[in-house]
Order: sequence, then structure tokens, then C-alpha cells
Amino acid sequence: MYQEPHGTVSRPPRPRRAMAMARSVAHLFFLLLLVSTAPAVRTISDAAAGGNLQEACNKTLFPKVCLQALKDNPECQSGPVTPRRLAELLVYVSAEVGMTVAAFAHHELNAIRDDVLYRCLDTCSEDIEEAVAHLSALSRDFSDAKFLEVKSWLSSTLGGTSTCEDACKDAPVSDIKNACITKSFEFEKLLRVTLDLITEASGSMSAEVALPPSAASGASAPTYGAPAPGGGAPAYGASGSPAPTPGKSTASDA
Repeated sequence: MYQEPHGTVSRPPRPRRAMAMARSVAHLFFLLLLVSTAPAVRTISDAAAGGNLQEACNKTLFPKVCLQALKDNPECQSGPVTPRRLAELLVYVSAEVGMTVAAFAHHELNAIRDDVLYRCLDTCSEDIEEAVAHLSALSRDFSDAKFLEVKSWLSSTLGGTSTCEDACKDAPVSDIKNACITKSFEFEKLLRVTLDLITEASGSMSAEVALPPSAASGASAPTYGAPAPGGGAPAYGASGSPAPTPGKSTASDA
């Protein structure tokens, strides 16, 4: 105990060290409070972002394919994304998936000895490469004019039956044939979703679109995957280099 000169008993003066410790404890308590509330804030943000993506994907023909393609993208996880940006992100993903499928078909071609099966895989890969060329060109120029041009191309090519399936109908049954057709269908679904998102975002777009010569002359456009006049499709990457790789491949839409 500390004694005053007159004999009275009282508490000793509070040391500065004790006061500094009290301030540190208060600061630590404030930090703990912030950390404890952070998960709740993050959950609200994630829910808002997920709701925005879910709403956009529900407007497409294959919502599950749309969600699978975009759900892991950091931009889609961090908050609401505009319809136009969702379309841009899916263009990147679609180009990446298309390059993967085309590479698979080309790899298998090296071991094919049956002529009919060879034409089957060759036709499928050419169709996919043509689509990748259009998507890659758009990924380098997201202008209104380029968006509307690709929208027009997708609309005309996705209207018919798959030429890949037609080209493979007479090919002998094999795991390679089935895998190629399945992957082609999955890619076509992704193209359909890409078209739907571009259509959703194109309401505010305005630009003159240069139609291909066949459309300008009144000739009907080929359906998706149809070989170009003269027996061949544009070579892979004919319109430019491949798109970047910001997303993942899709799963089937059950």
C-alpha cells in the first residue's frame, strides 16, 4: 500500500505503462470485432454477385452451362457484372474451350486409318476452328460493330443441325467418334449461351454491320459447322491469335 504523508491510505498513481496497455487491449478488441463481422459482409457480397450471374444465366437456353463457365471467374465472384461484360467473359471462355476441342480432334487424327472416320474428325475440327476464329477476333475488339457482327454470324450458324454429327453418321462406331461428337455438342451449347448473352447486351449497341458476301447477295448462310464453299473452312486462327485464358471449360447441361 502507498501511504500519504498524513497517514491516509489511497491508490498509487496509475503508471503510464498500464494506461498504454489498456489502449492496446481496446484496439485489439476493435480489430477482433471487425474480423468477426467480415464473414457476414463477404457472404452478402457473394450472394449479390451470385444472384446477378444466376439471373443472367437463367435468360439463356442452357443456364447450367452458363453458370459452370462463369461462376469461378473473379469478376463474377466480386460483385454484380454488366450484361456486356458477362458476354465478353464468355467469349474468352468459349474461345478457350473451342481451342481445346479442336486440339483433341487434331491429336486423334494422327492415329486414324479409316477414311470415313478421318473425314468425321476433320470436319468437326474445321467447324470448331471457324467458330474460334470469329471469337478470337471479337476478343481483340469488343466494339459494338464487332459484337453485332459476331451476333449475326452466330445467329445464322446455330440455326440448323450439327454438321459434325452429319459428317460422322457413316463413320464406324468408336470411342473417338463418340467423344468428338459429344465435345462438339458441348461446344455448340456454349456458343448458344454466348449468343444469348450477346443478344441480352446488344440492346444499347448501335453500329453498321458488314454482312458477308453470301448474305449480301441473298444466299442462305450455312448452318453451324457447315463447310465453306469450295470444300473447306478457314484455317485455325485465320482471323487472329487465340483468346486469353480467364475461365474454365464447361460441363454438360443435364
